[in-house]
Amino acid sequence: MSFQNDHHEPSSLNFVLPRIERFALNGLLSTFSMFLSEDNLLRVFRRETRKLDRLLKDDESYDVFQVIKIPRVIGVSESNRSWSVLMVIDHLCLVIEDCRKAIVALSDGVELRGEIDLSFYVPNEELEVDVLDRFETLTHCFCNDIQAAIQREAAFSGPARFLHPYFGDMNAKQWLAFAALHQAIHRRQVKKIIVMLGIV
Repeated sequence: MSFQNDHHEPSSLNFVLPRIERFALNGLLSTFSMFLSEDNLLRVFRRETRKLDRLLKDDESYDVFQVIKIPRVIGVSESNRSWSVLMVIDHLCLVIEDCRKAIVALSDGVELRGEIDLSFYVPNEELEVDVLDRFETLTHCFCNDIQAAIQREAAFSGPARFLHPYFGDMNAKQWLAFAALHQAIHRRQVKKIIVMLGIV
């Protein structure tokens, strides 16, 4: 399995988070992975997904297609401030699917090749509402596959690692903590977009 995206041109987008923010998020990620079990990390992911679902169920009260620039949300880079709700969901779909693959592979002791190309996770601006169905399907698959790995006592804290561009080499449990934290960050982004849409 490889996360290298050889078909992407180098991106000029600014994906970099402020150093102090990366430091804080790295500390939160370490705390999550150190003190929460795999079951509890999956519960956090599910809880954040349910919160997102509740926000999305109110989609008749706002325009899910409208791109709007929001104040910075912790964990969201400068180039990702001007997204629509559907663009955030498309981004989550891309990340959730690759996190699922990485966690299952690493917990089975499989070393992953290549490196993460952040430009691959930039959402498409031309989206249809079916991305919401894709989000539901992918989060369901993620939860099912991670739960299955937990039940078979896979090696979440084993030696297999894969490099994250911000957080360094991470094992399966750390990637699961990342997936939960990432879901929470972008749930806050969606909420902020909805609030801003009510203002403009």
